[in-house]
Amino acid sequence: MMSIMRFCGNDRKLYILWCILLHLVFYMEHAVGVDKQGRIVIPASIRQALGLTGAGKAFVRLNGNKIIIELIDEDLDKRVEEWRKLALNVHAQPFIEKLESSWKWMSREYAERKLGIR
Repeated sequence: MMSIMRFCGNDRKLYILWCILLHLVFYMEHAVGVDKQGRIVIPASIRQALGLTGAGKAFVRLNGNKIIIELIDEDLDKRVEEWRKLALNVHAQPFIEKLESSWKWMSREYAERKLGIR
């Protein structure tokens, strides 16, 4: 909490807002029922916190005795394609340093021993 206080300075309203936000992110728990088909209803406050406004998809995973539900970002494919196009349009020039200068601080024999090659 001390780092939040430093971040907010003397602004008490900002500090309270941060405390509420942290509480919502880290401590949001609700008891929910499970019907005969194994369905649960995600409480409205959690849906709002996650930005769920309608139907969607999720991954469901069993971890010991816990059920973990992770939302699937349906726009992921679109964003991956945007990143791919961006990466392909970057014209970075490769650089290579001389081999002798890269071994300046350790011997080749030492490095091979540490890697288990020698």
